[in-house]
Amino acid sequence: MVATERTVHGNSDQPGYLEGYGVIDAEQVRDLASVASVLIADPLTSPVEALRYEPSAAFERAIRCRDLTCRFPGCSRPATVCDIDHTIPFNHENPAAGGLTVAENLKCLCRQHHRLKTFHGGWHDAQLTDGTVIWTSPTGRTYRTSPAGADLFPLPRGPACATPTPNKVSRSKQRSARIAQARKHNREQRPVNEARQWLKQARNEEIAARKFRNHMRDMLFLFKGTPSSSPFRTWVNDPREPEELPPDWTPDEPALQPLPDDPPF
Repeated sequence: MVATERTVHGNSDQPGYLEGYGVIDAEQVRDLASVASVLIADPLTSPVEALRYEPSAAFERAIRCRDLTCRFPGCSRPATVCDIDHTIPFNHENPAAGGLTVAENLKCLCRQHHRLKTFHGGWHDAQLTDGTVIWTSPTGRTYRTSPAGADLFPLPRGPACATPTPNKVSRSKQRSARIAQARKHNREQRPVNEARQWLKQARNEEIAARKFRNHMRDMLFLFKGTPSSSPFRTWVNDPREPEELPPDWTPDEPALQPLPDDPPF
């Protein structure tokens, strides 16, 4: 059960929260508190504790009371089985440089989503002073998750979030941008595709030429059995050529024919 100290001592009618059940009224809180052990959740941390990686037990309980569940979009695993995650990673070499252990930088993440954020790198998160976490998915979409216990057990908050600026979506501009991006991609890819197609055709022609020459050499050996004495196509006396090309094979540069000294007339 999670409740404020004022509610437990009968000085407030603020409701509490019972894990596995939900919100309960103040009278039920006091009935359960009379037979339960009390653990303090302190939402405040000193400047010295903010430079430590591990939060104090009371401060950790305060973060769990604020979040109540995993803060990943759509996840409802209870905070009691979640890890405490630093939104901005803790700097172990120089803690004062960033990633402080404060309420504005801590949240609950279940082990699965904690590993997803830490090791896969596709999801990015940013945390506001009121505990709201803004997630950005690998496709660029954003999701906002608010701490479920903030209304029941408020922590010290900073200034309210600024009103978001409306983003006027122009479908014609989006369409023009998509078309321009596609045309740019086609312009860059066209010469690459042409070079790839030219090389493929040159390799096919080279393999076909080698097969033809090998066939003529086989016929010469079959019908004559001796090398050819003809001055034409002397390659028929050369050894057989491999009919498979290495992966890095490229055609030779065409030899330029010298220009005649005299004009052809």
